[in-house]
Amino acid sequence: MISLFPYGTFDFSGTGRPAVAPFVGANENRRTTTMGKINNAFAATAAAAVLAAGALTAGSAPAEAASGGRVCLVLAPNSVDVDGPEGLRPLGHIGWAFRNSSKTWTYGATEGDTGQPKATFIQTGSWNRMLHNFKTRHTGNQRYVKYRCLSTPSANVAKAQRAARTSASNGYSLARNNCLTKSVDIFHAYSPWLNSSRRLPDPKPYGVSLTPNHYYNNLLPKAGWSGTVNL
Repeated sequence: MISLFPYGTFDFSGTGRPAVAPFVGANENRRTTTMGKINNAFAATAAAAVLAAGALTAGSAPAEAASGGRVCLVLAPNSVDVDGPEGLRPLGHIGWAFRNSSKTWTYGATEGDTGQPKATFIQTGSWNRMLHNFKTRHTGNQRYVKYRCLSTPSANVAKAQRAARTSASNGYSLARNNCLTKSVDIFHAYSPWLNSSRRLPDPKPYGVSLTPNHYYNNLLPKAGWSGTVNL
């Protein structure tokens, strides 16, 4: 016996027909109306479930996006950035940036052209502010002019910020601890995914640092970084 409706019951007999058929005439109309109401209720419930599932999916997307990250290297190709004799060809200078969230970036560099003391700047701001600061920070040969970026599946912002602060206080060595190697150290802290040299090439493959220009122009494109963009 299946009791679904307030107006009667279906009791199926061996003939395959209802043994009791209370819905005749006007009752048949009421049964049709009742069935329509039930179908509408089921449809409304199903639609609400679909909308709820959609809302859950949409709500989870920002969290998933926030879990990933993005890093950029910004090049000053005409900078010598070497303490040595005058007349050296430009070896390049490089700055770094990593995304904190959808709205802010942390960025900086260890700077100092030939004969100048080295100093590190670290700032936080929006994407547009970051690009503007790099573009207008210097003039002449020391000017930053272009950048490349790479997205990462994870981002440890706090760890990268600590590494950035460390880069400002751990000295400077042209061969082993310069603007390029400091940038790579910060990115290693930002995401373990970048510990692979296939994604972030080793700046010291022979124990001595490569030049920023060579690293940026020749190695990053092979590692899947974005095309270069002018500031």
